[in-house]
Amino acid sequence: MLRRTLARILVLAAFAGLDVLLITVGYFSLYLLRISKEFSLVFQWQKVFSYEYLSSLTYFEGYLKFYLVIVVVTVFLLQKYGLYYLGIRAGAPDEFFKVSKSVIYSALVVAFLSYLFKIQLFSRFVFAAFVVITIIALWLWRMLKLRITLSLFKRGYLQKKLLIVGAGEVGKMVAEEIHARPGLGYRVVGFVDDNPDKIGRIAGDVEVVSSSGDIQEAVTRTGAEEILITIPSERELINTIISKVRRYNLQIRIVPEMFNLMTTSVEVGRLGPVPYMRIVKTPMRGVPLLLKRLFDVSVSLLGLIFISPVFLAILTAIKLDSPGPVIFKQKRVGKNGELFDFYKFRSMVVNAEELRAELAAANEADGPVFKIKHDPRVTRVGRFIRKYSIDELPQLLNVIKGDMSLVGPRPPLPNEVEEYGNIEWRRLEVVPGITGLWQVSGRSEVSFNKWMELDIYYIEHWSFWLDLTILLQTIPVVLLGKGGY
Repeated sequence: MLRRTLARILVLAAFAGLDVLLITVGYFSLYLLRISKEFSLVFQWQKVFSYEYLSSLTYFEGYLKFYLVIVVVTVFLLQKYGLYYLGIRAGAPDEFFKVSKSVIYSALVVAFLSYLFKIQLFSRFVFAAFVVITIIALWLWRMLKLRITLSLFKRGYLQKKLLIVGAGEVGKMVAEEIHARPGLGYRVVGFVDDNPDKIGRIAGDVEVVSSSGDIQEAVTRTGAEEILITIPSERELINTIISKVRRYNLQIRIVPEMFNLMTTSVEVGRLGPVPYMRIVKTPMRGVPLLLKRLFDVSVSLLGLIFISPVFLAILTAIKLDSPGPVIFKQKRVGKNGELFDFYKFRSMVVNAEELRAELAAANEADGPVFKIKHDPRVTRVGRFIRKYSIDELPQLLNVIKGDMSLVGPRPPLPNEVEEYGNIEWRRLEVVPGITGLWQVSGRSEVSFNKWMELDIYYIEHWSFWLDLTILLQTIPVVLLGKGGY
C-alpha cells in the first residue's frame, strides 16, 4: 500500500509540476515580449535562464513577485476544485470551467494587489493574453492528463483497492459500476458479507472474502485502501465495523439508504448535532440561474435583430402559401405547471387541431405525444420550416418574456401533461426551452422514454457549459434538418 501511495503522490506532483511549468513559460514569455517591445531590448537568449541576467532587466523583480502569487493561488484553486484528483470525475466542459475559474481568480488577486500597492507593471493586453493562454494550456494539458490517467487505470496502475461491505443487490451494482468505469480509479478486491452461504463464493466477478467479524483480517489480506458500506440500515453492525477498522489507514464511505431516489445534487448539512442530506432538484438556482436568464435575454434580443430579414421572408412565404394567420399561438405548460402562450410560425392548415382527432390512429409517437412523419396537415412552406426548425424562431419572444429559455425541456401541451406520472412531471421543475438534449439527440426519432431520461438528466446535471454545448450542437442538427418533421 505504501508503494502505491508514494506512486500516486509522485504522479500528482508531476501533474502539478507541469501546471507550474506551463504557467511559468506563459508568464515570462509574455514578460519578455512586453519589455522587448516597450524598451526595444535585444535579448541574449543564452542567458535567459540566468537569474543575474534576468534581474538586471526592467521590472523583473516586480513581475517575479506577482508570478509567485499567481502560481500559489492558481495551484491552490486547482487543488480546491478537485483538479488534482487522480480519477475521472467530470467531462471536458466542467474541467474547462474549473480551470478558467482558477486562473481568472488568481488574476483578480494580482490585479487587486497591483491596485492596492499602486504597482503598475502590466500591459492590459499582455495580462489578458496571459490569462487566455494559461486557461487554454492548462485545459489542454488536463485533457491529455485524463487520457494518460485512464490508460494507467485500464492497465491496473494507481487504482485504489476497494472492499465492499454487503454482497447484496446494492453491493453488486456498485462493483459492476466500478468495473465498467475504470476512470473512477478503483478496483474491487472483495466483498464482506455475513451470509454464510456466500462466503468463499463469487458475487459477480469478485469473491466474498469474509464475514464482518473477520473484516480486520480481510483488510490486511486484500490490502484494501477504502471500505464502502452498502448496508446503511444495519446501524449497530456498521458501528461495530467502523470501530474495528479505525486503526487502519483507509477511507470509509457509506452508501445512504434510498440512494436510488436521490438526484445527483445532494447537499450535506446539520440541524444542531444531527447531520442530514438535502436533495437539490436542480443546480439551476441562485446566481447561476440569474446568469442563465441574462444570457437568454441578451442572445434573444441580438437574435431578433439579426434575423429580422428572415422573419419578413418567412412571413411572406406563409401568407402566400395558405390562408390564415402567420403566427400560431397555442397554450403550453411551463415551469411548475403554469400555462403560457407559445408562439411559432404557422406550419399547418388553420383547422389542424380539429383534424387531429381524425388522425389519432396514425400517431407514430409513443407516450402522450402526437407525431406523424408525413402529417397531411402540414403546408408546403410548413414542411420546410419544420425540417430546419425555422418555425421555432418566434419563441425568442417567449424567452424575452420569461416563459421559456434558450435551452431546456420542450414545453408540453396541457393534454400531454394530464397523462404525466411523477417522473414525467419532473420536466416541469424548470423553465422550458427552445432547444435541449432531446433536439440534439435525434429529435422526433427519439422514443418518449428516452426523451424523458434526457430531460431529467439535463435538469439534474445543468451547468452554463452544458447549455453552451447544447446550443453549439443544435447548429449542425438544424442545418442538416436531422430528425425534424
